[in-house]
Amino acid sequence: MKKDVNVHEIFSAIANQYDRLNTILSFGTDRLWRHQAIKLCELKPEAKVLDLCCGTGMMITSLCKKVGPQTQVVGLDFNAKMLAVAEKRLAAQPMRFNYRLVEGNVLDLPFPQASFDCVTIAFGLRNVPGTADALSQIYGVLKPGGRLVCLELSNPEMPVFKNVYSVYFTHFLPVLGYLGTGNKQAYSYLRDSVKRFLSKTELQQAFDQAGFEGTFFKPLTGGIAAIHVGIKPPIQPQ
Repeated sequence: MKKDVNVHEIFSAIANQYDRLNTILSFGTDRLWRHQAIKLCELKPEAKVLDLCCGTGMMITSLCKKVGPQTQVVGLDFNAKMLAVAEKRLAAQPMRFNYRLVEGNVLDLPFPQASFDCVTIAFGLRNVPGTADALSQIYGVLKPGGRLVCLELSNPEMPVFKNVYSVYFTHFLPVLGYLGTGNKQAYSYLRDSVKRFLSKTELQQAFDQAGFEGTFFKPLTGGIAAIHVGIKPPIQPQ
């Protein structure tokens, strides 16, 4: 579990600068990506939604705006400092949101089986030590017919974007990341976590192996990120 401890320390150190770092990593398009991911959630007003690795609350804030106050959105993260930033953000919104923040582990979700209509996870799955185990946990807490929507950074395949992003990652991002956060270790970890993570096709296959149906992914900005979608099979009538 040493890797877990190190990751926890990194996110504690950059909690107040995490949003800035995400903007740097995404060429400033992370807000637009979240908006597109929420559209693919196909949420109904009464939907019960869980946002995993909710971090500083960017995704859960957008989800609360989407579903309105009539239903509760639950956010879970393993880092108390990130959750404190999320709580401050949500409490400062002009609208009154119905939300609950939970400190917990994606690999041991503290929720009843089949209790959510939709689960989202943005920029977090690659930080979980065990993608298959995480997807199994998510599958369990989704209701039959429920939807998983995962927004994640990726390695671009398009030649032009691949070359440009490689130069950006190798030469410009170290400087920008350090200036943005003052934490060189955090930049290095987040950069390397993208390089190490599953390809888009491999992640779709992991969704399939976890039991999800209708899986697909939507590449974003030349493939530097993607939205992955999977549906838990509905109960078939007898």
